Amino acid sequence: MPSEYEALVAALKLTDIPFAEYGWKTRPEGSYGVVTLDFEAGTATGDDQKLDRSWEASVDVFFSKISERNDIIETVEEVLEEICGSSWALNSNQYESSTGLFHLEWVCVLIDTPEPEEEPEAETQTQSAAGGEG
Repeated sequence: MPSEYEALVAALKLTDIPFAEYGWKTRPEGSYGVVTLDFEAGTATGDDQKLDRSWEASVDVFFSKISERNDIIETVEEVLEEICGSSWALNSNQYESSTGLFHLEWVCVLIDTPEPEEEPEAETQTQSAAGGEG
């Protein structure tokens, strides 16, 4: 799981909009959101290995009062800017007549750079105060 995706989920869950990953068993009253990791968007390879990976994720918010739209956009976009920088876009703004809900959808690109391998600590030589150099 990309660490930026985990950070995105955690940050969205700290907002005043209830969020779940991939869906709700029972949707909450009022506005609510869903966040999903959709697919691997791109990779950088070298020496026959993946060096970097990027992922596309979606953030969807559903709400019934059009007056909430601007606050919802501001809330979600603050989180996207914090986690994704400029790698996001408001992809869809629609009304779903079957549910009676408005639906905003953002897509974002998350980077998953493998953790660098830790280098072994350099051995330090200590001299005994009693022995001095020798």
